[in-house]
Amino acid sequence: MNISPQGLRAIDDGPPPVSRHTARSAIEHRPHTPNRRPHILACVDDSPRADAVAYHALTVASSLGLEVTFARVIEQSGQSAVPADPIEWQLRWETQRSQLHDLEHRFDNGVKTAGVVLVGDPCDELIDWSEVNGATLLALSTGTRSETNGMGPTTMRVLQSGTTSLLLVPPQAQSSAHRYRRIMVPIDGSSRAESVLPIARRIARSHGAELLLVHTVPKAGASQGFQGKNVGTLHAEIERQNKQNAKSQLEQLTARVEDDGITVQSVLLGPADPRHATCQLSKDREVDLVVMSSHGATALSDIPCGSVAEYLATHCSMPVLMVRPNLVTDFGAGRFDTNGQSVFRFG
Repeated sequence: MNISPQGLRAIDDGPPPVSRHTARSAIEHRPHTPNRRPHILACVDDSPRADAVAYHALTVASSLGLEVTFARVIEQSGQSAVPADPIEWQLRWETQRSQLHDLEHRFDNGVKTAGVVLVGDPCDELIDWSEVNGATLLALSTGTRSETNGMGPTTMRVLQSGTTSLLLVPPQAQSSAHRYRRIMVPIDGSSRAESVLPIARRIARSHGAELLLVHTVPKAGASQGFQGKNVGTLHAEIERQNKQNAKSQLEQLTARVEDDGITVQSVLLGPADPRHATCQLSKDREVDLVVMSSHGATALSDIPCGSVAEYLATHCSMPVLMVRPNLVTDFGAGRFDTNGQSVFRFG
């Protein structure tokens, strides 16, 4: 993937040189800082949604011991990376830099912040910068209230790229200072879904929040070779076994979280569609944050995220922290330590 050479400039640097056809250099030729402390790259624009993205990025960063880099993207297409008029380019650059400075000082919660102005296609630039600079999470708005699918085109492209963990902030999310009261973790019996619990526990502990563990048992699917009442009996037995297994897992996870000194509730739903049932519960229980893995029991490697994760990301009215294997940290108690281990445990 290629990116424009001016993309890594910090906001205190001057604007990149004006060129009608600025060459785009390969990603391996860009400066790389693998030992940099893990951080969140928060994409903020000049819309009212920027405050909500900034607030939730800083809130999650504070809980997980991360830094935050705010990014503004000057969108350019085609071969021209910057305007031909140097005065226009200077004004645009100074405007972006000033707005980033203002945003950095608008919230004061002790998190170390920085800023960067990127130039080019927003999706490509954000993903490339995250990869080159080792961003742990990419935070961005899901779109506007008027968008029927619940997600803007840039955010949808980032989601479908499948490359980085995401903090997706809907336009309805609050941007004023408040503590998370309830954090929901959807589980489905897989180790992948369960692997996000260290993150959820740490955020809950820092806020004194309650963890809500949710398991929705899906409806039994069609069965080949059975007809009439045999089908109904088979489906009922499958669902009964699935509910029994889900209940047992919920009890084990609840006991483990309670032993960690965190208030926890567990909810068993279904048989039902996990997408709709989980999303509705998040609204009914007034959840402040959803923490979930990008893939659950199906774990199809050729798709960017599972169907439940994508549905919650596009339909939830609260932020969704979607964890992918790139999230490297132990997120344990005490001093922050990456140790090169992914929180995403496969098996």
